[in-house]
Amino acid sequence: MVDGKVDGFNGAFFSYFPDKLSVHPGDTIVYKSVFSGEPHSIAFGTVISDAVDAFLKLTPEQQSGQAPPLPEIEAKFALIPSMLPNGPGDAAQTSVNPCFVASGETIPSDASKQCPVTTPAPFDGTETFYDSGFLPDNQTFGLKLADDIKPGTYVGMCTLHFTEMISQVTVVPLDESIPSPADVVAAGQQQLEDLAAKILPALTEARAATTPNHVVAGFGSETVRNVLVAEFLPKDIEVHTNEPVTWTISGPHSVSFNAPEDARTLLSKGDDGGYHLSPTALAPTGFTPPDTGPPPTGPPSDAPPPPVDAGAWDGTGFFSSGIMFAGDFSVTFTQPGTYKYICVVHPNMEGTVTVTPAQ
Repeated sequence: MVDGKVDGFNGAFFSYFPDKLSVHPGDTIVYKSVFSGEPHSIAFGTVISDAVDAFLKLTPEQQSGQAPPLPEIEAKFALIPSMLPNGPGDAAQTSVNPCFVASGETIPSDASKQCPVTTPAPFDGTETFYDSGFLPDNQTFGLKLADDIKPGTYVGMCTLHFTEMISQVTVVPLDESIPSPADVVAAGQQQLEDLAAKILPALTEARAATTPNHVVAGFGSETVRNVLVAEFLPKDIEVHTNEPVTWTISGPHSVSFNAPEDARTLLSKGDDGGYHLSPTALAPTGFTPPDTGPPPTGPPSDAPPPPVDAGAWDGTGFFSSGIMFAGDFSVTFTQPGTYKYICVVHPNMEGTVTVTPAQ
């Protein structure tokens, strides 16, 4: 499984289930997407293994981002096209779509165009880049291993979540026993359930800690880093007219009312057959975003971004915060009614605001 779903909460899991497995030459590994809204892929190749091997040699502080990584390691990761841009722009076509680059060749530098080779040959472990591209819900990618692939461990990762999401495949000789497909499925399911159980106590506490006119959009834990709870906490709230509601966002999430169909997905296929970002989903709509001035200079800051006050809304038309990764977003409802809203990134992340006349 690529990502997963569990009973008890709506979440996004940045993992492969199982994330380690043993296989024989000639086997096919089937990666199946269990779509949470987070775009995922599975990519192997020498650029991946070089970068991941270097990452695993870092100190725990460097791996967690508490200390700066070495420039030479950053350079290795810079060779891998990230699926989505860090800022404005479209998805990288060399990453969001299938891309297979043979040994000794380089990944095309023009990310606005799809790779020349989009159909894979059996994976022999020497390829530069071997990428499934974005995997929509229920889509599978069959990693067919070459009959002559050398025994050893090969690492793959998601080209959006990088080292948060690693798949480790160990190829063993044909005469060495390996788990059955059923055992692999069971191990993956158990790993998913164990991971979900780790975050449940903190989530239960967060669900109980409600504040009037305030919603927490998304929840994560510092100790369970590869799980994102994709819920509005609380899901349903009641306010009076002309009272503001504030969402504290731990993203990527949006607060989107009356979203049209083309805003209900982050990635969709274009006329060229490739996946592209939806501008309608990304952008703030229905209000004038505040002018935040020029980008800050100097070292990055951990301070939250300035709050966004979207002003008054009468309940008509498409009204959306756009994609936010952090910060507060506030809206004042001027008309009574029940207003349903969604996060355009996570399809099952929904909430309602019931507005009653002021007393």
